[in-house]
Amino acid sequence: MALFAASGPAGRLACLAALVLLAGAARPAGLPAPVQDALQRHRLPEGSLSVWVQDVAEETPLVSHRPDASRHPASAIKLLTTFAALEELGPAYEWETAAYVTGPVRGGRLDGDLVLVGSGDPFLVVERLWRLLTAVQGRGLREIGGRLVIDNSRFSAAGEPPPGAFDGEPYRAYNALPDALLVNFNAIEVVLERGEGAQVRVRADPPVAGLRLRTRLDSVRGGCARASSLRMEVSEPLSVTSPLSAPLPVITVSGRFPRDCARWTFRRAPLSPVRFADGVIRALWTRMGGRIEGALALGRPPEGAILRHRHRSPPLSYVVKGINKFSNNVMARNLLLTLGAERFGPPGTVDKGRRAVAARLREEGLDLPRLRLANGSGLSRATRISARGLAKVLIAAHRSPFQPEFAQSLPIASLDGTMRGRLRRDPEAARVRMKTGRLEGARSMAGYVRTHGGSVLAVAAIQNHPGVREGGRGDAVQDALLRWLLDR
Repeated sequence: MALFAASGPAGRLACLAALVLLAGAARPAGLPAPVQDALQRHRLPEGSLSVWVQDVAEETPLVSHRPDASRHPASAIKLLTTFAALEELGPAYEWETAAYVTGPVRGGRLDGDLVLVGSGDPFLVVERLWRLLTAVQGRGLREIGGRLVIDNSRFSAAGEPPPGAFDGEPYRAYNALPDALLVNFNAIEVVLERGEGAQVRVRADPPVAGLRLRTRLDSVRGGCARASSLRMEVSEPLSVTSPLSAPLPVITVSGRFPRDCARWTFRRAPLSPVRFADGVIRALWTRMGGRIEGALALGRPPEGAILRHRHRSPPLSYVVKGINKFSNNVMARNLLLTLGAERFGPPGTVDKGRRAVAARLREEGLDLPRLRLANGSGLSRATRISARGLAKVLIAAHRSPFQPEFAQSLPIASLDGTMRGRLRRDPEAARVRMKTGRLEGARSMAGYVRTHGGSVLAVAAIQNHPGVREGGRGDAVQDALLRWLLDR
């Protein structure tokens, strides 16, 4: 008060000096020196990086550097999808997969079809599918005299590009397509095992009825590290428009397999979701002592169909952990389609999902002018957001009633998820919960750092530059920022 009570030129100058000091104290800092050093050391321009760091209890940022540049956040955009889902659906939301029969069961035989109705469960992994089929077989059902009918009509593929459109790798597991009856993330583990006589056997896990696997391998010296160059070829690839009666392709694994390697695995998604679900269900049903005589068909349960079993997914609070900790793309895409179906009615589409997220963000008071949401997973070159916008989502999530569920879904540095190998030698690393994003030319992270004093910092950093992926250059810049924050 004494400052403003001063009069005359000297008093006015003192007031002006004080205001300048106050304004300087409130002004956010630019990039910390360790981050600048990391950029120079790895030959990355400062202009390629955007950073926003803000105490969730404050209104002004601690660090601000090019915060409003529109950038590709890669998988960090999953935070926006999962935040919107928790707010829109609630952490207790569950998906249901229902099994119907269209005829009587006599002597363990169904005189009719088995109809499986999917609602978009992102976590119908093979173990849970086994439990579902065990319940369907309950009370002695073994033989299905009719068809296996899949109802995946809750989602529509409208607006979904083919899986190879993103990077020319259509069979990579991260490119798997979403589906209302998504089985085991639509992916197999290709397993190569060396048996007696140095013979290498190949199999799929889970098993897929009708899928044929072969090898064309050259034996070389060395350990398993040299097996990373193996290739997978698919004869007569099937698409979502291929006839349901078309035979499954032959999968050939070729390349050099080291003599000292006993077992090597890699994940691939060689089939469309419907053909994959059909093959896995038939294989499991047979292993459980049953038989399905009829062909695959698509359709809804007819009038008069009898409900045999309802299978419920884990709650959304569990599902978002799989999405964020392990950056599961197809789970995030299924979640976006679920949001569209719930908000605007089925079928869920990419467009409805985007509109559902946008509506939810408006209701949460979030204005994100730089946002361009493609499929909710970051697996698109069209996705855009600013570091400030990403930090706004983090702050809103921290103030949400569902803050515990959101925060627990983030990888913990040095301990789990995609941050397991980061900051391993830092004893304070567990104070970092951070979702990462990695694509060619893009590195990002977004999450929280708890300071020594107990404050929670929302941190968003996005870097777009050719070569940012090479040699861990982008990760090194991020780690420099995290270590600087941990030292505060």
